[in-house]
Amino acid sequence: MKRYPRWLYVLLCLLIAFSILFMSPALADEKAKRVLILPLTIHSEKDLTFLNKGIMDMMAARISQSASVIREDAPAPGKDPVQMGSDLKADYVVTGSLTVFGDSASTDVTLTAVDSGDTALQYSQFGQSSGDVLMHVNQFATQVSQYIESLSAAAAPTVAAPTAAAPAVMIPQVAPPVQPVQPLPPAAATAPQTPAAPVTAAAPVVLATETAAVKKPMESPEALWTSNPFKGTIRALATGDVDGDGRPDIVFAHEKLIVVEYRDGDRLNRLAAFDAGKRHSIIAVDAGDINGNGTAEIFVTRLDAYNKLDSVVLEWNGAALQATANGQRWYFRVSEDPEKGATLMGQRRGAPSANDTGSLYTYTHFQPGVFELTWTGKDYQAGRRLPLPREMTIYRFARGDIFNDGQIRAIAYSTGDKLRIYDPAGSPLWAGQETLGGNPLFLTAPSSTDVRDEDHTYLTQRFIVADLEGDGNVEVVTVHNRDAARGFVERFRKYTRGRVIALRWNKVNMEEIWTGEEIGGYISDFSLTDLDGDGRLEAVYAMTASTGFAQTKSSNIVVEQIGALSGK
Repeated sequence: MKRYPRWLYVLLCLLIAFSILFMSPALADEKAKRVLILPLTIHSEKDLTFLNKGIMDMMAARISQSASVIREDAPAPGKDPVQMGSDLKADYVVTGSLTVFGDSASTDVTLTAVDSGDTALQYSQFGQSSGDVLMHVNQFATQVSQYIESLSAAAAPTVAAPTAAAPAVMIPQVAPPVQPVQPLPPAAATAPQTPAAPVTAAAPVVLATETAAVKKPMESPEALWTSNPFKGTIRALATGDVDGDGRPDIVFAHEKLIVVEYRDGDRLNRLAAFDAGKRHSIIAVDAGDINGNGTAEIFVTRLDAYNKLDSVVLEWNGAALQATANGQRWYFRVSEDPEKGATLMGQRRGAPSANDTGSLYTYTHFQPGVFELTWTGKDYQAGRRLPLPREMTIYRFARGDIFNDGQIRAIAYSTGDKLRIYDPAGSPLWAGQETLGGNPLFLTAPSSTDVRDEDHTYLTQRFIVADLEGDGNVEVVTVHNRDAARGFVERFRKYTRGRVIALRWNKVNMEEIWTGEEIGGYISDFSLTDLDGDGRLEAVYAMTASTGFAQTKSSNIVVEQIGALSGK
């Protein structure tokens, strides 16, 4: 007989108790909204499907207070949830997943509008205890009930109709307490070309209707600004003055496009876009004026269909982005050198070598050695090799005066996303124990132990070493994405929360001296720049989350003011 942990029985009993306590008849009003509830997909080492009945009971009890509830124990064969909702004459469908790792759990649930297929509400929370599932389900169901009630109130003749708003985006969520949910109309198209409007820390996005011809100075910078959503994933981001007008632009990889946009007051306007190739995979994007002509080149690291490096360098020609160097066999990274300014680094891709079995190969994605690169007029040529450990890879580190003592050291991530510091000669100096960083992007290769499998090599987050307060002392800025699996599952990473953080050496450790707003989903990449011209650096980053019953990816550009630093 299977034995389950005690917390499972406690959770099941609590679910049943809540169902009995809060269950009420469905609304008799013929005009009541109808909500279809489907079982959650449960990811766990144990078979926990029996929990679904209690979870559905609890959701039905809460939601039935404001809507008519329809329950189905399983999806209909050959039909997606929206089709099922349409067949059952439902207005909304509840779908989602529950991921359990040991004693912790991640709950991701979505309310989808049947008529449009768009996301009306999305809930994503991580709990340190498996019992938090009860709280998560209760919070989501309460939000759904409040949302349905707000729609009814908006339709009442005695209440003024709310101003039309664009679909909500995954904006930073700071605390778990339930907040009133504002009604959302059916979503509009979210093509990347749509100019974006600002949102503050809990506001809906309003689509811009005008496009400015020239860049204008921005007024009264907000602490947090979020663009309209881009359908799909933004996997890499950089900033730089691409068109030479003296103001930084935002460069990002959106699906297969390299996009350049600039913030014009309350929205993003597009400067240019470049098709990086449908058969290519973009690994990284960097920007910097390496050739010294006054405009930033865009360095796109990408792999071709044969998993070989085929990077490209782009530059603005006055009308469009033009490839100035194709077929580059380099991983690129632009960093700020304390003495030289913007510096281009490069690393070659490794080659497979036979392992001890003689029948399988070990694949090395990075060849030892990170070099400073120079432009010869035809190609990028390796110069000085940086003093780093042999196993160091180009995307794991940054160099600077980290100890603020006039010496250049490297700060890096270990393969387990823990901080490491190396002395000026490249020898290990300090090792941290806290897990930071976190990146869902990985490189693949045939497995070195099983021909039927493949190995994943996860990339790390970016470091930027910068003087955030203009006082001559430098800080280290990076990202902390929270992994629901907490790194225990080697080939599975599910990031549910993310934030930008600033660190400073305090003679003993790297101390966190500033933290940005925590957002739902994850931060794929970031940059630091002065977008608003106030003399202070802002964090510009791409956030990505899964939305809707099909867990479709949606991304936003976020600009966050870096506040006062602690630990002075």
